[in-house]
Amino acid sequence: MGTYRSLLRRNLLLTSEVIVITVFYDDQCGLCSKEIRVYKLADQRGTFKWQGLSDRTLDLKDEDFDLVAALERLHVKDESGSIHVGVDAFIIIWKHLPRWKVLAFIASISPVHWILSIGYRWFAKRRFRQLTHCQAALNDRVKE
Repeated sequence: MGTYRSLLRRNLLLTSEVIVITVFYDDQCGLCSKEIRVYKLADQRGTFKWQGLSDRTLDLKDEDFDLVAALERLHVKDESGSIHVGVDAFIIIWKHLPRWKVLAFIASISPVHWILSIGYRWFAKRRFRQLTHCQAALNDRVKE
């Protein structure tokens, strides 16, 4: 029975349309990497491309943001090419992961979204100031 389910699941994955959403995340931040690891495990359909910002081949010239902005707050490019930042980026991720859709719905409710956004901005600024690789990226941008 387990083999049948495995084959059925694999066949459904092959025949269903795969949405590709790119998540730009700070892979040099321990907390960020741990959280993304949880999402990667939940991404059984291969919906996401997980793009670490330390990747030397990464070229953000075609994006609407630079490395410093991406290090400051989570960025997600959805299937239509729209960029979502901060809490909105998390909502896009949660909407496409099994068992996380309820959280996406709750986080989308205006007062909840507002509170989460304030908390995330505070956390993100603090994290950015404390991490040396973030400060190095900021200094490099100032030099340009």
